[in-house]
Amino acid sequence: MTTTRLAATLYTRSTDRDFPPEFLSADTVRGLIRRARKNTGVEAVHVYECTDRTGTPLHIAYVRFAQGRWSNVTDVTDIYEIPTAALTDL
Repeated sequence: MTTTRLAATLYTRSTDRDFPPEFLSADTVRGLIRRARKNTGVEAVHVYECTDRTGTPLHIAYVRFAQGRWSNVTDVTDIYEIPTAALTDL
């Protein structure tokens, strides 16, 4: 029997460009979201529970960085798409 570890997907967007998606482990994403909540350069962190188009439960985490955090851009957000099973899988 093979076990597939579910990964989260990070989408980074800025005013000038969209970056390719990054695939991260659920543990890595948890750490990044915790760090963002404590970071003074982050304007907002929100986590939403929803489902994808097929009905699979998801958590969406939204991290908006404060202006001036990154140079040469005015708006940067990280969107994490995390399958709920990845968070509850022991």
